[in-house]
Amino acid sequence: MPKCVAVLLHFRSAAMTLRCLQSLASEGVDIVVVVDNSEDDGASIVPLRSGAAHIPAEIVYLEPGVNLGFAAGVNRAVELIAGWGGEYDLLLINSDASLAPGTVGHLRAAVADKSPVIAAPSIDGPTGLVPARTYYRHLSATISPAGPGLRGHALLGGACLMLHHTLVHEPIFDETFFFYGDDIEMGYRMAQRGVALVDVPEGVVIHEGSGSSGNGSIFYEYHMSRAHLLLVGRLGYGMAGRFGLGAGRLFFLTIRALVRSVRHRSLRPWKGLGMALSDLLRGRRRSLTPPVR
Repeated sequence: MPKCVAVLLHFRSAAMTLRCLQSLASEGVDIVVVVDNSEDDGASIVPLRSGAAHIPAEIVYLEPGVNLGFAAGVNRAVELIAGWGGEYDLLLINSDASLAPGTVGHLRAAVADKSPVIAAPSIDGPTGLVPARTYYRHLSATISPAGPGLRGHALLGGACLMLHHTLVHEPIFDETFFFYGDDIEMGYRMAQRGVALVDVPEGVVIHEGSGSSGNGSIFYEYHMSRAHLLLVGRLGYGMAGRFGLGAGRLFFLTIRALVRSVRHRSLRPWKGLGMALSDLLRGRRRSLTPPVR
């Protein structure tokens, strides 16, 4: 059986990442690649290295010095792993997550065949225990457990994914995305390639949710709006379909900004939407990683 290598993105909280690392070690993960997206001049990686020194797993650190975002951070780790040679099943897990006992075993069993497959456990998050498989509905830009609706596709919860070793030799995510939407695009692209998406209810990932992104921050509002707009061109539609989806997204995002600005008593949703539209038209992207306090 191929070895199991995990990849997680560290962002400033050494304590949170250490909990994740300890969970992975208790599950028998052979190697963990930690990508430091903290952009804090190494301030949080030092206590992380110190605390992780006693964890019984091989830990490899990638320290780019800047926040690469989720997609690029994972892809840089995959490039490193592919360069090692050999075969590795790949476990992607959020740093604000931990695994229930036996979860890695269930996931590895789910991908232990010759066909490319991606598996995910059930998610125990802020709303309770939910299945890994949901559906992205293209027309309404919503995620539902009930099915794809008129047009849509299946995807697996991004807090924890296990990828068959045959997929660990090329970029996993579209790096045009920075922090949101990449799992939706990846689910669509993998399904088009015939990769099976399998939910594994016997396993459970405990996910804190929004542990590093800051729901309601300008980072969140900008990248969430930008992801919704980017997805218009990533779902296989022709010119007419993209025009229709784009018009729908603009309407949806305007309503979203209105509701969230009232809820949070802030203009950040409007500012984030305006910045996302401007940057998309100009072909650029901002990180907006918050400064170190």
